[in-house]
Amino acid sequence: MNPLLLLVAAGLMLASTVWGATTDAFVRQTDLATGQVYDLPYSTPGGTYTAPLAVSDLGAKFELFARGTAWDNNIYLLDSKLVYAYAPATNISITTEDPYVYGDPTGGTYTRRTRADRPFSVTTNISGLATAPGATAAESNVYFSVQATNYDQSTYSGINQATYLLHSYNLTNRKLTWGPVYHELTSPTLLSGCGQQMYTVVRYAADHIPDTILAQPTLQIWPVATATVDQITAGQVLIDRIPTLTFTMSHLYPDSRTYAQIYPGKAALGKVGTIITGTERRYGPFYNSTLGLLPTNVPQNVSISIDNLSAYASADGLYTLEVVTETPFFARSGERLLNLTFEVNRVISSRGAFSNSKKPAP
Repeated sequence: MNPLLLLVAAGLMLASTVWGATTDAFVRQTDLATGQVYDLPYSTPGGTYTAPLAVSDLGAKFELFARGTAWDNNIYLLDSKLVYAYAPATNISITTEDPYVYGDPTGGTYTRRTRADRPFSVTTNISGLATAPGATAAESNVYFSVQATNYDQSTYSGINQATYLLHSYNLTNRKLTWGPVYHELTSPTLLSGCGQQMYTVVRYAADHIPDTILAQPTLQIWPVATATVDQITAGQVLIDRIPTLTFTMSHLYPDSRTYAQIYPGKAALGKVGTIITGTERRYGPFYNSTLGLLPTNVPQNVSISIDNLSAYASADGLYTLEVVTETPFFARSGERLLNLTFEVNRVISSRGAFSNSKKPAP
């Protein structure tokens, strides 16, 4: 706490004024935490008093003494006040599996992000509040709230979107961790969550200072990516050239690599196939090491048409088509967004052609 104790001067003003500026007076400060005592002459009644010692968390006792008049050498206690240190400080740490951070976490205002299906933790560390008996509610508590905003899923923006309260508490000097937890956005499903949760610590109004925000970090939550493909279905038997396919990939994470692949045989989780040329998409500096800036900070939606899939399935048999994405989650291992197995059987097509041919004239 700043040792300029204006409140002490104000509190002792009335008693000191009675004795006048010529009175031999002094202020005794006693540190309630250590018991240390310090006396300082007080020669300007009604003015500002500068405390020689900083006020500890437990507070300090200030006593105003003055000597009597010329015929009275006794020392009298005129007034006393208890002053408590009130300089709240806070740190809010948001921990996710994505290393991304925008802003300075040590400054209290920054942004982190996660995916709607992944857990995260929030730790608050509050210190500097008054703990001595008699401290007011404003001196011994800060206000902590969690507010949420749902983003527009077409623009991934919270502009003009309503903000709603999820939680609010009074916190004292302590360290608390919430988590691992999942987002609490009012989305239709957990996986479709798209928005932000904002964590705010406010110093209550006191000593002529209005409510003051001490820290306000934000956690962005992005939906889980999805993928679809048209013109082909699971189990379909293709007897001719594979038609033009359109892959639709939605909500690709802003730090991700996504691609379509094909391999012979039934679906096998984790199997490495042949990436279909033209389907790969990379976002974020991790997958674009030559870029100096982030290509995007929001999810991406992509539609890709492929008309040469027959070149990847030249022989008859079963094939599996997959869309795979890699993100900071699960140690950047591939996650399947889509998989379907189909069959190529050109023999059927050939037999049909033979059966439909006309016999030569005799």
